[in-house]
Amino acid sequence: MAIPPVRPLAERKVAAHFIQKRAVSMADAIPYAPARPSRQRAFERLKGADVLRTDGKGRWWLDEELWQGRLSNRRTKAVVALLAVGVAAAVAALR
Repeated sequence: MAIPPVRPLAERKVAAHFIQKRAVSMADAIPYAPARPSRQRAFERLKGADVLRTDGKGRWWLDEELWQGRLSNRRTKAVVALLAVGVAAAVAALR
């Protein structure tokens, strides 16, 4: 049975909240208090990666450019991992 990728899902939900509220610049920053522990951890990770930035007054906004870069990096890693598994399977099948 497959386990859903909780970390990326929680990060997407947090980012979607900021996008939905149009909090994508310092002028549009909003307060944020996550209700779920998984979203609190995602919020902390995104703050640590500077994807979520503060206005210094307890309000936050999403840096869309860094968010898109984070998604792109995640996709690239997934593709490389799938290619590696495919090559390993092909090598094993040829032996």
